[in-house]
Amino acid sequence: MNRGLIPILAIAACLPARAAEPIRGFAVPRGPDLILNGREYRAVGVNVPHLHQIFLGTWFHLESIYGTPEKARAAAVEAIEDASRSGMAFIRFFAGPGYPIEAHRLHGRDPAAYWRGMDDLFAACRGKGIRLVPCLNVTTFHAMAGEPRSAILDPASKTWEACHRYVREFVSRYKDDPTVLLWELENELMLAADVDMKGSSLLPGGLYPEGAKVRETATREDSLTWEMTQKIYREQAAFIRSIDPNHAVTSGDAGVRPEATSRRETFPDFRYRDDTWREHVANELAAQPEPLGVYSLHHYGPADPGPKGAGLDALERARLAARAIRAARVPLFIGELGQDTPTFRSDPDARWTRAYLDMAEEEGISLIALWVWHFPWQSELTLDGRSHPALIDRVRAFNARHAGAGR
Repeated sequence: MNRGLIPILAIAACLPARAAEPIRGFAVPRGPDLILNGREYRAVGVNVPHLHQIFLGTWFHLESIYGTPEKARAAAVEAIEDASRSGMAFIRFFAGPGYPIEAHRLHGRDPAAYWRGMDDLFAACRGKGIRLVPCLNVTTFHAMAGEPRSAILDPASKTWEACHRYVREFVSRYKDDPTVLLWELENELMLAADVDMKGSSLLPGGLYPEGAKVRETATREDSLTWEMTQKIYREQAAFIRSIDPNHAVTSGDAGVRPEATSRRETFPDFRYRDDTWREHVANELAAQPEPLGVYSLHHYGPADPGPKGAGLDALERARLAARAIRAARVPLFIGELGQDTPTFRSDPDARWTRAYLDMAEEEGISLIALWVWHFPWQSELTLDGRSHPALIDRVRAFNARHAGAGR
């Protein structure tokens, strides 16, 4: 690090989070752009995946990482305040009730207290000018119900009922709150498409409350095909939009696998063939159907090989994917942007990520969430307001130019 920056960073670390102007307006897709308060809105935020779980004290790893619920809650508050100080626009977080044992700790025992805690979290973010992208984790309810994952598509199942009850309560509670930037359905679900789960290990018994029904080994009914995954997206997005006309819905997808076509054609007896670039782009465009209003991809680099026959590096593939999605006239959300080799820890200049932000600004990408913020569980990838000053400055500049409509 440049030694001349050290005094500046020390001063910056002592500064309070910026005085937040009121959060107002809803981001509405209009062609390939998001429009907020009458202007195009583009913004960079961060991921704090366990945000509500450390704020509410339900995270499975809380004791080993933070020691006490009080320290975990303080860490959540500091992550929010540091995001505000650092000029971040929003936080994406995994907003389901969690593993069965995590759900049992509060949501299952005292749902009123759970929702009061969520209200407090929203208020803490709102007070610092930070919007939220809650990932609702719609396909995780089968574990608590003791049913296969595909039960999410069966209206007669306990899984379907539990999912719809939770999503209805969450979305109804905040449908008129501009603190929500987007609703997100699930994390990287299309990566599981056409993967035969038969015989695979499921969640271990230690992630369930005492007396719960534990399924240790998956059956084929725990698999989701391409068509099933698309159906989940269509049904869940339509359900949310029937409750909340204010907020757009995105999938939370990372994108399709490099061998998506061969998986779809040969499931369950998979025979590998790498997609051609044309197949890959076509699959990317087809994977996230309407009424999803915002497209989602996750990008890591520079080591991600992608489809091997494409002959393109990670940044160029990302650029071409962004152009294809823009041509389809859908806004694009990069829900996770991170570095793999070198990782953030080994590259304090975050050179690849800053190059990605340059590309994203050139290509009109609407939203980007850095992976990952104040997350000690992934120490090689975690960021904070002092760890990567050049990257923080780059984000500030991006948001100063494009996120002013969000204030």
